[in-house]
Amino acid sequence: MNRKMGLVEGRIIPRKIAVPVPPSRIRKDLERYRTMALEMGAADAAIIPSREVLIDERVRAKCMFPRCRSYGTSMNCPPFAPDLDFARRLVSKYRSAVLFCVKGSREHFAGQDQATFQKEKDETKFLFNRICTEIESRAFYDGYHLALAFGHGTCKSLWCPDVACAGLEPGKGCRFPLKSRSSMEAVGMDVFTMVARRGWEIYPVAERVDVAEIPHVLLVGLVLIV
Repeated sequence: MNRKMGLVEGRIIPRKIAVPVPPSRIRKDLERYRTMALEMGAADAAIIPSREVLIDERVRAKCMFPRCRSYGTSMNCPPFAPDLDFARRLVSKYRSAVLFCVKGSREHFAGQDQATFQKEKDETKFLFNRICTEIESRAFYDGYHLALAFGHGTCKSLWCPDVACAGLEPGKGCRFPLKSRSSMEAVGMDVFTMVARRGWEIYPVAERVDVAEIPHVLLVGLVLIV
């Protein structure tokens, strides 16, 4: 039994919903979620005010020009992901969030040989996804019932790479509703600027990158808490 963490035999003891939540509790919980990300394997994590979440039409445009191969293939990708006006209104309802990053091997995510390392690439993405969804889940059971996570890349490549997205089929729903998330970029969040302003080291990567000249690739996620 571990009552300090709210666990009994693997089950979570939820908190009673409190309105309003005492500021001291919010500060303590945000720090706990930041530490949780690091303990789970994040390379860095930070508590940020929601005003630092930047939403820009140009980010969404990059999904279309040149057209991303995932465009239109997933319920969590454009054009089906929430539009930017909704995303702005959504973010404005929150005060604080946890921003975190996971480092991926440069060979696995960039350069012409990246497809050779699909297994290792997926393991990094699975780790990233676990951090993203576990923080959201933990916050939910702690009484932040509106906590909401945004991930990295298309969820389809991780969970449904060889089948059509069930969420786009009439009468069906997502096969992995507790694991799949829209990426930050899908709703227009300018990840590169947000991360660079924090001083984290991030590079644009694609097939033409000389992988010998970059130290890593960053996968970045955000969990809106309260």
